[in-house]
Amino acid sequence: MIRLLGLLILFPLLATGQMPTKENRYLDSLQKVAQNKSLGDSSRAQANYFISGFFSKTDIKQARWYLKEANKLAKAYPFLLAGEPFYEATFLPDDDERGLILYKKADSLLSKFTTDEAYLFRSKIWLNYASVLQLNDKQTEAVNTIISKSIPLTKKGKGDILLYFMYADLATLLSNIGQNKQSKSYFSMAIEGLKKAKSKSSRVAAVYIDASSTLCLLKEYKEAAAMLDEAHKRLVPFPESPINSHFYAAESMYLNRTSNYKKALISADKGLALATELHTEYINHALLLEKLESFRKLNNYRAAEKVFKELQKDETFQLLSNVRRNAYKTIAEVYAADKQFPNAYFWMEQYSRLNDSISESNIKKEIYEMEVRFRNQENLHNISMLKSQKAKAEYSAENNRLMSWLLAAAVLFFLLLLFLVLLNYQKSRRLAQQEKISYKQQLKELAQQEQLQVSSAVIEGEERERKRMARDLHDGLGGLLAGVRLHLSALFQKSGSPSLETKTAIIGQVDSSLNELRRIAKNMMPETLIKFGLERAILDLCMSCSTPDLKIEFQSFGIQEDLPEKTQIMIYRIIQEILANAIRHASASTIMLQCSQNENIFLITAEDDGKGFDTNHVIPTAGMGLENIKARVEYLNGKLDLDSAPNEGTIINIELDVCKTS
Repeated sequence: MIRLLGLLILFPLLATGQMPTKENRYLDSLQKVAQNKSLGDSSRAQANYFISGFFSKTDIKQARWYLKEANKLAKAYPFLLAGEPFYEATFLPDDDERGLILYKKADSLLSKFTTDEAYLFRSKIWLNYASVLQLNDKQTEAVNTIISKSIPLTKKGKGDILLYFMYADLATLLSNIGQNKQSKSYFSMAIEGLKKAKSKSSRVAAVYIDASSTLCLLKEYKEAAAMLDEAHKRLVPFPESPINSHFYAAESMYLNRTSNYKKALISADKGLALATELHTEYINHALLLEKLESFRKLNNYRAAEKVFKELQKDETFQLLSNVRRNAYKTIAEVYAADKQFPNAYFWMEQYSRLNDSISESNIKKEIYEMEVRFRNQENLHNISMLKSQKAKAEYSAENNRLMSWLLAAAVLFFLLLLFLVLLNYQKSRRLAQQEKISYKQQLKELAQQEQLQVSSAVIEGEERERKRMARDLHDGLGGLLAGVRLHLSALFQKSGSPSLETKTAIIGQVDSSLNELRRIAKNMMPETLIKFGLERAILDLCMSCSTPDLKIEFQSFGIQEDLPEKTQIMIYRIIQEILANAIRHASASTIMLQCSQNENIFLITAEDDGKGFDTNHVIPTAGMGLENIKARVEYLNGKLDLDSAPNEGTIINIELDVCKTS
């Protein structure tokens, strides 16, 4: 089974090796960044480049439109423009050798930059270069590209996790050309590094899958089974990952080599169905090859012949000579067992021709490696001679300098003594200055800590008082008013009671008082928040604030239910204050509120179409509300970004750290 390197298009994911589990959500995020004019041209240009790469294999017209927009925004950023040929290459078919020219051009332009980001970008360009070579059946050149280009650049850019994935890609290529022992060694390096890095990427599962295939080729089936088990565990959180198709191909291979042919057929069929569902048909050749082997072993020659005909229609199968060679040999054996000797002879002849061609390329590879070793030895010899000559010259020069050193020794001694005295003086002075600065810094930090503690205490005290007052109003005054209503109702039922109009007015006033009491108590400590959690409480708040003249749209993404109660209350108060400010001062007709959580980061975005204001001259009536919001954001170690202008509405973006407060 030949395993393919994946073309690396979505560059921001490559530093960690993480692929998005929901591509549409990832695309939506990029498009929001690309359309957000409040962001810099650099960020928007990068987003457009990434979207172009996203569409490069599915919608060329749309991909080129985004590439054009990206180039416009990146005019002032040479580094971003340097990557343009890389994205242009992704528009070509994966095996198109014109891509090699574009990848080289992108690398040449990026070689002017010496940042870690530039080195990592170049390493990924060369990995794509190796992918094109692989699809053109130039396996040895692909191996050499990764060893001499991608890996050194990855090390230079300090991309440790990416380096481990590079080792895995190199191991895959080595396995494809029959270097299975070397392949196993690189897989071990990759897996050990990824374990230390504790990477949870779906690509880690692909490493275990490819390692299991290599171990099968080495007939180390116990270790191969362990690798498949680990891959299966890691794929559980990623049901939509294309790597699931690879898993079934590897599992089918393992089952065939352990004589479980019927189970191997089941796994291969699962993989083919999933490949169609996930649009990963490029793995079909491997799955069909395993089906062909299963039917051969089960002596089902008609089914084997049918699978072989299907395999011949596969584009990737036609590109890879090693795969075709294995298939030709297997089908020849099928026809021979079925006594179809002319067909068996024909396909064995095809196998023999292809095998001779591959063997010839292997001989060329060995000659090339011998030449490299010879040149390396010759270079080492020349370096040794140059070092010897240099040592002799240095020895002669040393003798000539010795007398000068002796004559200058006395002068240098006194100069050194003077230098040490001055150095000691400067050091003492510098230490004194540093101590003074350090003392001021400590005082400043203490003052900041004290201010933060005071703010925290005020906010916590305010919340405790709200809870107490809400409880007292609800349980105390609320109970009394309810009792008054009951007594009045009983009184009015007696004879000689006041008129119906008087009864209705009095009971109506009591009902209004009860409703107002409940509203105040709910405002101070909403029951929905305590009973049903933050998301439901915010939704209720939005619904209660909505009127025929004011529409509030609320969206939530991934809000966790296990947030500490104190944190939930603080977030609720922030949103309550934001809505209150918008309703009181903005005269808005629509408010859009979005809350989302990504692990320990909680994001709040509020946008209204109201009259806005000049952020440099905040109106006094809104000032206290904004100060309350800022105080709570600081309490949650967060950041607040306010964007508004007269008659242009207001946008508030808040980022909170919900981990440090939990």
